[in-house]
Formats: sequence, structure tokens, C-alpha cells
Amino acid sequence: MKYKEFIKLPKPLIKSIAIICFATALIGMSLGSLAVTYHLPIWIPLLLSSLVLAGAAEFTFIGMIASGSSPITAAIAGLFINLRHLPFGLAIQHFIEDNKFKYLATHIMNDESVLFGLTQPTDELKRCAYWLCGIGILFAWPIGVLAGYFAGSHFAYTKILGIDTIFPVVLFALTFKSLKQKVTRRSAMLGAVISVGTVPFLPTGIPILMSLFALLARRK
Repeated sequence: MKYKEFIKLPKPLIKSIAIICFATALIGMSLGSLAVTYHLPIWIPLLLSSLVLAGAAEFTFIGMIASGSSPITAAIAGLFINLRHLPFGLAIQHFIEDNKFKYLATHIMNDESVLFGLTQPTDELKRCAYWLCGIGILFAWPIGVLAGYFAGSHFAYTKILGIDTIFPVVLFALTFKSLKQKVTRRSAMLGAVISVGTVPFLPTGIPILMSLFALLARRK
């Protein structure tokens, strides 16, 4: 990526990416404070936030470790949750193919960077938005986790603050425009029904994966 490509990004887009990176840091604080609550050493959330870079899997991992599960079992659960990255990779392969930094591009692949990338009108803007958001979260997430860990004594009950609701609210705001398309709206609604309906029967994270079956509604 070249600096000249980044400066062509519209200011509203840069502002939106900055806001979601800030929101990601706040959610990271929730994860860090949760690690303190469970009396985990600082290196565990720091390592997770730097190498895994996937919030849902990290919350699940820490929660399972705290409840007495083995690290291997917790890691397998995190892998199942992150299976959504498989369709992500197929959707953004033109962002990272023929790129000497393709391994870094794969590492920064997450819900936010993929969403910003796919919603841009041109391939150049898609690539720039994906990289800018991905790199921003690469730094914002660990910083938020560290801040939450050190301030854990003051944020022992982060759910009361509503920090964990920021992420879904921001993603919904970013995808709202796409819901104007009838076929997309039908798939989204069916996916929500499948996900909510399977929550009582499936482990944490799996209902989200089940919602992918709603994509079959796009078939003619």
C-alpha cells in the first residue's frame, strides 16, 4: 500500500474508521477488565489481543479458561467461532492477492475491516479502507485490552456500563444501508431468526455460524 492511496480516502470514511477503532478499544477494555476479574495473568489477554485479533473468540477463550476448561478446549471453541473468516477470505481475496504483505493482510482480517472494505464503491477504496481499518484495530484492540486490565479494579462490572453493546450497534449502523436491497434484507432477517432460534441449543458462537445458512435465500 502507498501513502498516496490512503490520502485519497474521503474524510467521512476516515472519520468512521477512527470511530470504530475507538469503539473497538472500549470493547477491549471490557476484555481486559474481565481478565482481571478472573485473576488471569496479563500476558494471556495481551497475547490473545495481539495474535488472535478476534474479540468473540477471545471472550470465549477467557471465559472458558476461567470456568475450568482446558486451554486446548477453549482454543478449539475459539476456532469454531472464527470459522466465519472462511467466507470473509473468499469475499476479500482480491484485497490481499499478489501482495507482499498478504500474511499481514490476513492477520488484520476481522468483521470491521471486511465490512469497511466491501462497502466501498471502487476496488482502490475497498483496498485502502480495508487496510486502514485493519491496521487501526491491530493497535486499538491491544491498547484497549491493556487499559482495561490496568483499570480493572474500577471496571469490575463492565456490562453495567454497556460497553459490550457498542460493537453490534456500530456494525448495524454500517450495514443499515445494505438492508435497502430486498434480497439482502431477506437473508439478514432469516439469518437473525436462525441465530436466535439456535441459541438455547448450541454452544456460544455457533448460532452466528448457523446464520450463514440464510445465504441460501439469495439463490434463485
